[in-house]
Amino acid sequence: MDRGPDEPNPEDGKILSPDELDLEDDEHVTQIDEGRYVVSPDVREDDTAGSGPTPPRPRTEREPDPQTPAFTDGNVHEWLAEQMADSNARYGFDVTAKFDGEVDQQRLSSNDIVTVFESLMLWYGRQMDGSTDVEDVLGILLSESNVPVKYPPGSVKSLARSVGLSPDDSIADLVDAVEERDGAQL
Repeated sequence: MDRGPDEPNPEDGKILSPDELDLEDDEHVTQIDEGRYVVSPDVREDDTAGSGPTPPRPRTEREPDPQTPAFTDGNVHEWLAEQMADSNARYGFDVTAKFDGEVDQQRLSSNDIVTVFESLMLWYGRQMDGSTDVEDVLGILLSESNVPVKYPPGSVKSLARSVGLSPDDSIADLVDAVEERDGAQL
């Protein structure tokens, strides 16, 4: 006699109902709906206590011995690079940094290059000094570094406008206005 497509195969073993499994009290099982459960893949040790020893799972020819990979700088960096390459975003970073003995990590991927750069700078600036505003920290870092920063002309115009100056004002007026405000934002 042929079985229908929904009938169990006796060779596969008996199909148990949720009532027969006593899932309510199992820490590895969460009920998501009436008769529907999620079972954790965590190893269940001694769940069958009293029912005799569990026979070892037979090995097959196709099953290789599991090898624990060695964690080296090279393979960790390679894995991180692969993860970043697999991202659908055009830009990104994955940084691990040490600040005064504390290690922090940050990762971001985005299609917006400005967002990625800004996030990296803000994260770095926040790690420096909790008592100084991030904008001040970044300004100090840029001004103290040996990297010259070239600002677009529009940012200088915006600076002059932000301190209330017009094209008729002098550079001395700009310097005075910036000093009065204890700095300026470009």
